[in-house]
Amino acid sequence: MSQPTQPVTTPAEADGPGTRAYVSPTLWRLAGGFAIAHVVLLFAGLSQEILVEGGVSLPKLQEVYGSANLTRVFTGGYVEAMSFLLLTAAVVIIARVFGRRTEAGQVAAQTFLALGVVFIASTLAVGFAPGAAAMYGSQHGADIHAVAMVNDIRNYGYVLQVAIQGGMALALGIAALAEKLFVKWVGWAGAVLGAACVVAVPLANNVFGLVWLIWWVGLGVLLLRGPRTAPRSA
Repeated sequence: MSQPTQPVTTPAEADGPGTRAYVSPTLWRLAGGFAIAHVVLLFAGLSQEILVEGGVSLPKLQEVYGSANLTRVFTGGYVEAMSFLLLTAAVVIIARVFGRRTEAGQVAAQTFLALGVVFIASTLAVGFAPGAAAMYGSQHGADIHAVAMVNDIRNYGYVLQVAIQGGMALALGIAALAEKLFVKWVGWAGAVLGAACVVAVPLANNVFGLVWLIWWVGLGVLLLRGPRTAPRSA
């Protein structure tokens, strides 16, 4: 009696519509659009905000926060916060794109997704609310020492947030290498950037935060181009 055989599918068939590995070109481009729109909206909001780093003298802190235009700054902060809604959509779709074929790719992409959710939630909770509270308090009779403490919660929280961004880049880099998708920019560059960021972020968090955004925009551009039939090494 002959043994039953499994049907053989080609890579093209395995990635076709209706299969688990298939992600429509529209979703690829949506992910790229959301990723880039996040950065655009982020900087649009930041352009209207006032940021005071840790270590600033108390009189200087009172001067900067006490003279700020609350309406303008809070509007900019809300615009920046909305950029993280776009980032949420981007992270979900990107995890789908980079976790389709291999088990290692799926695990790494899901790790990227989990870290992305942690990054977004921590930024909204620790980045925005304490900064707004510190600025509002400085103009409504709050003790300047309390204002400085609340402001430093945001500053030190940012260091940890950049470390999480590094974890995101590292996880997505591993997924890209496993899936053989955008191997150079997302894979190797992402893995190197992520590892360096996690290790050295306390020494240069602003630098790593900026480099991460450049890498992220590059990822968005690649996704906007859409999928190709052949493996891509960009």
